[in-house]
Amino acid sequence: MVMVPLLAFVLAATSVRTRRSAANMAMFGAVATFALTLLIAWGMTRRTTPFQVSYPYLNIPVAFTGATNFQGFGIDIVIRVDRLTSVALLAVELCVIGALAWHRVMGRAEPGGPRFYALVSTLLFGAVAALVSYDLAELFAFWGLAGAATYLMLAQRWGSVEASRSGRIALALPFVSDLSLLCGIGVIYSHYGLQSISSLVPILHHTAGVGAKTWTAAAILLFVGVAGRLGLWPIHIWLTRTAPTTPPAASAMVQSVWSIVAIVALYRIMPIIAAAPTQTLRGLVYASAVAAVAAPLGSLFGNEPRRAMVLAGSGVAAIGAALVIYSYQASAPTLAVFGVLCVLAAAPARAAAALTTSSIVAAMRTNDLAEMGDGWRRMRATTTALLVAGIVIAFAAALAVPFTAGSRTRFALAVGEAVLLVSIAAVRVGIAIAIGPLRRRRAFEPDRVREGPPASLSWPYWLVLAGAALVVAMLFPSWVGFLDNQPHRAASAAAVGVWVGVVGIGLVLTAFAYGTDKDGSLRASAALGDVLNRWLGLAGAAWSRFLWEPIAAITERVYEWIPEGDGWLAQATATSGRLALAAARAPAVPLLVVIAAVLALAVGLATPGLFR
Repeated sequence: MVMVPLLAFVLAATSVRTRRSAANMAMFGAVATFALTLLIAWGMTRRTTPFQVSYPYLNIPVAFTGATNFQGFGIDIVIRVDRLTSVALLAVELCVIGALAWHRVMGRAEPGGPRFYALVSTLLFGAVAALVSYDLAELFAFWGLAGAATYLMLAQRWGSVEASRSGRIALALPFVSDLSLLCGIGVIYSHYGLQSISSLVPILHHTAGVGAKTWTAAAILLFVGVAGRLGLWPIHIWLTRTAPTTPPAASAMVQSVWSIVAIVALYRIMPIIAAAPTQTLRGLVYASAVAAVAAPLGSLFGNEPRRAMVLAGSGVAAIGAALVIYSYQASAPTLAVFGVLCVLAAAPARAAAALTTSSIVAAMRTNDLAEMGDGWRRMRATTTALLVAGIVIAFAAALAVPFTAGSRTRFALAVGEAVLLVSIAAVRVGIAIAIGPLRRRRAFEPDRVREGPPASLSWPYWLVLAGAALVVAMLFPSWVGFLDNQPHRAASAAAVGVWVGVVGIGLVLTAFAYGTDKDGSLRASAALGDVLNRWLGLAGAAWSRFLWEPIAAITERVYEWIPEGDGWLAQATATSGRLALAAARAPAVPLLVVIAAVLALAVGLATPGLFR
């Protein structure tokens, strides 16, 4: 299963292929992987324990004394598959298959077709391998491979200046978060000498010399590393900046695939993070809750549809991360699975929303919601898919909360605000596009707006259907217990009704605001966006004036000093060489007498009692 996408990439990279054959090869690799995953999932239904196998990859002896764990450096390829992992694999492969099938029709004009499909196979291989990895070094290796493929996919339109600028952000921010993940793994290994998660968990609290500082540092570093790929606020910029400048299928796959891989990785390393003090876990919960509120709130600032959908998905990812961490803080780790299911259910809907939004933007030839409209009549199938995808995203965030946080805690209040904002952010784009007039603009005729090719219309619906099925499945404790092999109780009807009501309030408020005065609502969003851009401009100017420019000036001065220092060093070397040559030619006895006299004079002058 893991090797099929790699085989597809090798065949695409080592042979001369046309766009169609490259697309067929990438689709074959994704479909074959999906079929093999179905067989694995069917096999896992017959066993209650995970399937785990280990293969020694690297084993280097570095010492012969001391603790046994530190006498050798080894990396094992540990493959572990359980029922939850098989569902995550199926979700990843569905998102890739749907985006690939859509791109084969709608992305024919994209440059570098064979290169793009080869990168998709690489991303799928890295994501699948990371999901089945149970060794930290192995996990980071495949994590980094998928990250490299992600950057190359987002920088696919390398001939465009705007795409090149956004590609730098897609390289810099995830690289910093990946570096944080590597540092967290390094902290763990430096104190335990182990990298297998199954071997680390039993000895977390039974190793001498490891205390709260180590656990706190490791927890923060690991969380930042996962949060970067989840796209949590404010690290979401690498997703929002690249969404308008990358192929839509690439953006859809990156948003959906990475959210699944990152939340499963957080779920697996959570026992390590939970070893940190309670204050650290509380701080991580606060950070996730703030990100869950700030991301959908930021989508209301401005009228860019793709940015708004990315931020709505970022809010769902933050809610899932907050539920996972809160479950461990509340000493109920079995409930953390609902945070994972929240993100899993939203991932296919996020991919569908990205694809449909890009189709509408391309058809209406604008990236401003104020200039869009009449989508319900001119692009009914695409607009309906976008609206349903937004509703699925909202309910994925809401239905996981009653099982984990209930409805009467302060954490539930914070998450409730996030769910309300996510529901508004997820549906406001679809409602704004569906209603209102589509006005004529210069060089644009509304009557020319049509649906995309029929072959591309069904795939967003399949993705939305998969997300809706996962959302409904969360309501059945037997299904959740089947995934993690733990007993779960059904949430009360009142609690579920409360959270469904929160989503309903968000939908009704959005529909009422845009139905009564769409232009006024969009003008308010545009004004808020201008204020936000002005603040960001002032912050950027302050950063440039007080930090960047002084650092750049120092760097430039140091750059100028280096040649000067090299010249001074060369002159000093020549002078010392002449002195050494003169000393070699001088008589030995007089030279020794002079050196002895100079040393005696120096010692005498340095004596403390000389000046008393």
